[in-house]
Amino acid sequence: MAAQDAQPFRWHYDALDDKNFHVRGHGLLFLLISFTILLFFTLICLYVRWACRHHRHWGAETAPVSMSSAATSHRTAGLDPRIIDSFPVHLHRDSEAGEEAQCSICLSSLTEGDKVTVLPSCGHTFHVECVDEWLKAHTSCPLCRASLADSSAAVEPRAAV
Repeated sequence: MAAQDAQPFRWHYDALDDKNFHVRGHGLLFLLISFTILLFFTLICLYVRWACRHHRHWGAETAPVSMSSAATSHRTAGLDPRIIDSFPVHLHRDSEAGEEAQCSICLSSLTEGDKVTVLPSCGHTFHVECVDEWLKAHTSCPLCRASLADSSAAVEPRAAV
């Protein structure tokens, strides 16, 4: 019997009240202020993102030029090939202590008779080919990061071993 009493629900669009969807007075002012704050915050975030990406360019322009970097200012990285060629080359000899020497760049062992370069500032030893490639891109020792830019006092080509 309850099924017979239930009538289908019908929408009457003219009966809907849309006054709740109107924005007036303080509501409109609040909406405009909120939108302005959101837009301002978004612009600040975009500016900070842009500034972080271009920060290293600012540092390069404002950094003072020292005497050691003035000589290499035309180059962005690495040592001059003449300076690299001036480092002494020796034949490696196995130590009597029994410790196995290793090239820290290629991570292979230094064997008796290998051509090695001894860096003048720190005394670390590496394969000639390995350290030459490293120094083309860097100005420091690959192991201890001692600067090699100032070791160019007398630039003479290395003698053949």
